[in-house]
Amino acid sequence: MYKAIIFDLYGTLLDIHTDESKEFLWKKMALFYKMRGADFSADELRTAYFEQVDQLLEKKRMKGVEYPDIDILKVFKNLFKIKNVETSRSIALEMARFFRIISLEYIKPYPGAIELLEYLKDQKYKMYLLTNAQESFAFDELDYTGLTQYFKSVFISSGYKIAKPDEKFYRMLLDKEHLSETECLFIGNDHTTDIEGANRIGMDSIYVHTNCSQSEVPEEIGAKWRIDSGDLFEVLEVIKSFEG
Repeated sequence: MYKAIIFDLYGTLLDIHTDESKEFLWKKMALFYKMRGADFSADELRTAYFEQVDQLLEKKRMKGVEYPDIDILKVFKNLFKIKNVETSRSIALEMARFFRIISLEYIKPYPGAIELLEYLKDQKYKMYLLTNAQESFAFDELDYTGLTQYFKSVFISSGYKIAKPDEKFYRMLLDKEHLSETECLFIGNDHTTDIEGANRIGMDSIYVHTNCSQSEVPEEIGAKWRIDSGDLFEVLEVIKSFEG
């Protein structure tokens, strides 16, 4: 019925919780910046960080990008510029990884995620990731959780500067992989990004309501299948059912 399965990552395959508000994070980040020659207080750094994120996103919107994304490394580099300190991309990546590790509370595959991916692999489906995320974080976390091996290609919004539900993001995957929308099934946990984007391009989808999903979801969201339990074993049964 389908040639390819396209997954969202966080909240669909990976259960994740981060906390970027904790004081400890910004104290350690300020110390790290100071070690690299940029003297911030924790509060000053936190304010500057979120201002930089907002400014870079707004620049994209002003250029007509409806659903923009940015490379977070640009933020970490710009923070050095505020203090007139020259730095490299490798140092910015070091800062980004340090930031992520401290802000990360936990990350792990959902129950049934590996079993689902193993089944799809055994059945010779082509599998892809199309996710709103940061390359600086996601590739390491895919390796850490053992998911990298399952995907033919990975499309991360920060690398393309656009995000779901932008149709162009979906189209980039389809064009690069020589697929049509009717050959693909999208699986995701966010009805406003994952499912909305699939709807816009005419791609069938499965909505999975997990602990990372929005709490209020309309009854009609356009997904062909809907798993409100969040159970990926149920997703597996859905796939087996249309194969038969």
